[in-house]
Amino acid sequence: MWIPFALVSAVIAGGRRVYEKHLTSTFGNFAMGFIAQIFSLLPSLCLIFLLPNATEIGTLPWRFWWPLLIIWFGLYPIQTYLLYRAVREGDVSTVAPVMALMPAFNVLSSFLLLGEIPTFNGWIGIILIVFGTYFVLWNRTSAKNISLPVILMIGSTLCMAVGSTLDKVSIQVSNPAFYGFVNTLGAAIIFFILMHWYREKHSFHDMFSKDWFWPLVFLGVLQAISFTATMYAFKYGPTSYVLAIRAGSYVLAGLYGIIILKESLSARKIVALVCFLLGVMALAFA
Repeated sequence: MWIPFALVSAVIAGGRRVYEKHLTSTFGNFAMGFIAQIFSLLPSLCLIFLLPNATEIGTLPWRFWWPLLIIWFGLYPIQTYLLYRAVREGDVSTVAPVMALMPAFNVLSSFLLLGEIPTFNGWIGIILIVFGTYFVLWNRTSAKNISLPVILMIGSTLCMAVGSTLDKVSIQVSNPAFYGFVNTLGAAIIFFILMHWYREKHSFHDMFSKDWFWPLVFLGVLQAISFTATMYAFKYGPTSYVLAIRAGSYVLAGLYGIIILKESLSARKIVALVCFLLGVMALAFA
């Protein structure tokens, strides 16, 4: 049941990363974080009413709140700063492959906090998807040296991996749609404060300008759907498996290019797609 949610999230995430590279030329690091949260806040609220089993806030235990506090005040600011600085200062083809390692980074935190241990098939699926994703994105000429943007992306990916485990800790005692809204609301407040603290207030005016507002609204709707789908996938599936499929979003983007944009079908893309499909099959039977 979790695989369709993970696939929806992966398809949306692949397109978002490319567009975010364009946004970093206009908006600051924390402004980018604020944009992702504030424009997805209303769609996330709507999803609570559209999806079943909403959670009453008065019934939520401390187990729901302590992971969120760590995410809001620790992980989100760090991972956002590192992520958008890496995307801004490095080539997407250089820094994006690092995100394929997220499910591998997540295995330890999920074992310690959730007791999740991948099965043999699970390990095979994770390895195949990580390999396929890395293979399709790896750039031989830019991978000769480990650059600063790559190091920054490694740090951001580690934060995301740990944060995904904390997401599931909270989701276990709540509803995924409700958790997604609360997570987004708290993050929007944190990034609003950081945006002003780091003198990125000019970005606030730009994002609500005539040129940017509606494209960002559309991006926010996609963000809300993607994040909520990920939370539902976490609810029903092992965290590292979900992250493996999400890591394959760039492989799916390559498939989109082949089918819709009529791009050439290179040997590298064929190998990546085969690895991704075999990996998903392995996770389905894990």
